[in-house]
Amino acid sequence: MCTANAIRSPFLEYLLRARFAMSGVTGALIESAGSAARPGSPAAPQVVEIGRSYGLDLDRHRTRRLDEAMLRDSPIVLCAAAAHRRTVLDMRPDLLDSTFTIREFARLLTEGPDGERDDWPSLVRAVARRRTRVRPASAGDDDLVDPIGQPLAVWEQFERDAVAAVEAITAYGATALRGGAGLSLTTTAPATRREMRARRAPGPPDDAASASQLLSGGGS
Repeated sequence: MCTANAIRSPFLEYLLRARFAMSGVTGALIESAGSAARPGSPAAPQVVEIGRSYGLDLDRHRTRRLDEAMLRDSPIVLCAAAAHRRTVLDMRPDLLDSTFTIREFARLLTEGPDGERDDWPSLVRAVARRRTRVRPASAGDDDLVDPIGQPLAVWEQFERDAVAAVEAITAYGATALRGGAGLSLTTTAPATRREMRARRAPGPPDDAASASQLLSGGGS
């Protein structure tokens, strides 16, 4: 995890939740945290503004510090960068096969064969196996850039890479989270800011009871 849980991870959390809901998945519990977050702080104004472009209300986000309780029942942990994955594994080495950077998980989903998504645990196990067979990315290639204090071009890169990863995960993971019901995946989820403004994404479900839980890690 990175420190603040104020930019990357809240954006991923809210966007993943909204995109899954648009794909018919309403029971996934998605949370975010930071390894050294100061609890109770709001999201950075820049990412709140970016979120609005996708129909997300990050004004209500408050930072959380990663702890053992959050990891205890998480079937998967998605991190912003490799350094955050190492932090998680220092806390819970047994989560080796279920902790990824978010871009790594998205990449491995799209590089592997179709048909390995009968349910979410099976999908995660398949991706973990694939990681041992697929040539790894170069150091840093699977990291989500930290835009804090950076020029506009870096913020645009962060937004572009985060949205691409979320799109891949929801496209490949929605059927698994629906329990392998055989439903066709939606192809109409808005992918651009203009489309999101035209069709605002729904907010997070009120029911915290979930069929599956994801932890979106990382995030200054």
